[in-house]
Amino acid sequence: MNKGFTEKFNLLLTSLFFFTLFGCGKIETKQGEESLPLAQLPKNVPSLKDYGGIGGNFTLTDQYGETFSLSELEGHPVLLFFGYTYCPDICPITLSKAARVYELLGIPPESIRTIFISVDPERDTVEKIREYLAYFQIDTIGLNGTREEIDAVVQQYGGHYDLNRKNAVDNYFVDHSTYTYLIDQEGRVRFLFRPEDEPTYIAAVAKQLL
Repeated sequence: MNKGFTEKFNLLLTSLFFFTLFGCGKIETKQGEESLPLAQLPKNVPSLKDYGGIGGNFTLTDQYGETFSLSELEGHPVLLFFGYTYCPDICPITLSKAARVYELLGIPPESIRTIFISVDPERDTVEKIREYLAYFQIDTIGLNGTREEIDAVVQQYGGHYDLNRKNAVDNYFVDHSTYTYLIDQEGRVRFLFRPEDEPTYIAAVAKQLL
């Protein structure tokens, strides 16, 4: 398949997904969740943990071509996840959930920072990541790097990915870790969210760091 056509097709899919999810600037959630008061967030949520064996500082390149290190966000909680811009489901859903978490907690984006790390740096250039993240109503730090740099960070966080290229050069899917890491103000991983976790649950757990 022609690379230019593939990119346009994937951007169209992202646009359609985003429009369906947000409608006219409004996130569609479970009935009653949209106006959920902060006090009504789930209370029986697990306490934060200390995943001493994974995580830590790293240095990659952001969507503006600038060097970025996790240590720059010291003092801010972080939601971090691995993905790629051609991802048809998990990645856009994760970004939309993060946006919803901000709404539920009633906080500005800088209170909890969101980081998207591409595991597909060959296709996900800084320009592509910047264009992709512009579709979402959330201030996200998008990162890429060399294959070696990405592999090091994925291993550092106990993640994995598999490029299902086979005979495809530009048109392929990537199997990747789907956890979202909650990182505290000192750069330590404190919780792992699963794809099925609802925004209300994520907000209630993350609230422990605010």
